Amino acid sequence: MTFEYLIQRFINDVQMHKDEFIEPSISRNRANQTGCPKGILERAYNIYKERHDSQMLLHGDGAFAFEIAEIMTRLPNIRHVTLHDGALENNYDLGRKFDPVDEQDTSAQADILIRVLSRPMLWEEARWIQPNEFIWPGVPTRLLVDIPLALGKTDSLVIDQLSILVSAAPDYMTMQLSRDDRDKLSEAIKRLDLFQFNFSPRCRSGCGPWTKNEEENDTVRTASEMEAVNEYLSALFNAGCITHADINLGEFWYSLGFKSMLAAPTSVGIGFMWPLESDLRSIHLTEISVTTIELGALARALGIGSEVSLFLVHIREGSWRDALQRLREGLHNPQSVYIRHPSGGEIHSLTDDQIKSAFSCQHTEEGTKAECYAMGRILENPFNAFR
Repeated sequence: MTFEYLIQRFINDVQMHKDEFIEPSISRNRANQTGCPKGILERAYNIYKERHDSQMLLHGDGAFAFEIAEIMTRLPNIRHVTLHDGALENNYDLGRKFDPVDEQDTSAQADILIRVLSRPMLWEEARWIQPNEFIWPGVPTRLLVDIPLALGKTDSLVIDQLSILVSAAPDYMTMQLSRDDRDKLSEAIKRLDLFQFNFSPRCRSGCGPWTKNEEENDTVRTASEMEAVNEYLSALFNAGCITHADINLGEFWYSLGFKSMLAAPTSVGIGFMWPLESDLRSIHLTEISVTTIELGALARALGIGSEVSLFLVHIREGSWRDALQRLREGLHNPQSVYIRHPSGGEIHSLTDDQIKSAFSCQHTEEGTKAECYAMGRILENPFNAFR
């Protein structure tokens, strides 16, 4: 018996007994009611509410973040901190797996439903639950700010790597940073002496979007929200100590409710001013939407002998010809440049053979024509051949 079968049967039972949700039945005793649809929902709700209320008490005034920081100081050799809201080992299980039960064992089935319906809610799930005015404010998006701040205030803590793998929050405007917030976050990262950063928000396959009609979708993302994400990333990089960064938005777009990065209202990932002094030497970008100006600014921010990887990167403003030129002019004797499956710009007007010639075929031991040109290893921009 799968969870899908079990929950579908439960929904059917809810529909059959919907009158019980309006006027409680007096014919059932308490023991039997825990196995009926209303009893299952009540038990699951009570368990969830108790945990939620306890969590909200812990989160008050940054107490939760400071408690995490305090616990970490007691653990030896802490080097990597990962923030996530789902299972790390797989991206699909939403806590709906259970041991086989007999189809006649209604008590065991009720326990499974209660356990699943009362489990902690993922950020992404919260976004698809309406009415959002009751659900969205409860998502602790500010923990992405508060936890690094608390870690940075702990003198004895030094962290090498920070990974952010949480699914999409309902509203990123709640994470909007003031100038003072940004400065404090940058200082906290500097105090931690962080040198490796991974921003790869997850998408859970069992989550939304659940709206069938696009016009009924009240969860459309705005450019202001994406700017809030950019400001957050900017504050982290402005610490100047990060040497290696991996920004992978492949799952982020769907988690946001977009079909792909092509639907993004603005560029996200590197859409900010880089610090004048930075230790950044290596960056991997996957499925992000950028402008050629932003790529040029990134190239100038990288140090001597840097490594750049662009995988499924989309140019939303400008051309790939210009992007290669800006990389070439901005990079300082790069060690490697890797570009695969580019999109946007003038790519749609090229033939498959032209794209293969510039971005797929190995030109030298160091890479393709596009990569070699960006590194300054050859004189001719490969796009000149396509005129």
